[in-house]
Amino acid sequence: MLKTLENWTDKREPTFLRMRLAPNRSLDSYGTKIVFLVIACGFLLPIVPFIGSPIGTTLTIFSGLTFYLFLIMLQKNFQEGSTFEEISISKNKVIVVHQEKNKEQKIWEGNPYWTRVKLDINNAKLKNYLTLAGKGRYIELGAFLSPDERIELRDKIQNALAKANSA
Repeated sequence: MLKTLENWTDKREPTFLRMRLAPNRSLDSYGTKIVFLVIACGFLLPIVPFIGSPIGTTLTIFSGLTFYLFLIMLQKNFQEGSTFEEISISKNKVIVVHQEKNKEQKIWEGNPYWTRVKLDINNAKLKNYLTLAGKGRYIELGAFLSPDERIELRDKIQNALAKANSA
């Protein structure tokens, strides 16, 4: 998901592009709560007629373990979704901040004049593999985006770099 951050301004240096890249999420927190409640009811309702019997105890144990496994996977999904990248392009600096799911930040900086965008259409790793290059270093951008979103991102970065170099 590409999100342009419009309301961010720096008085000292105008920004030509400021974007946040994040993985696409199919459920927000409200939708997740609804799914959680539906699954909890789905596990609980079949057990109600058997409460107090050995079958009810067995069903409760297996339903509880399955529900616990579901919660662990849901938590892992939310951790994966906390990864993001922020790109900022101004007249004198290109900054890319990559935030991992374990909260580790990686920062890449470059000069807009020397920074180049490369889109590798036939890459074995990803279709439309997008990288930024500058100072002999490369950084991968938007690996979690769809191939079409990476093309759109390349176009936006190229336009911002052209504006930064002409300013």
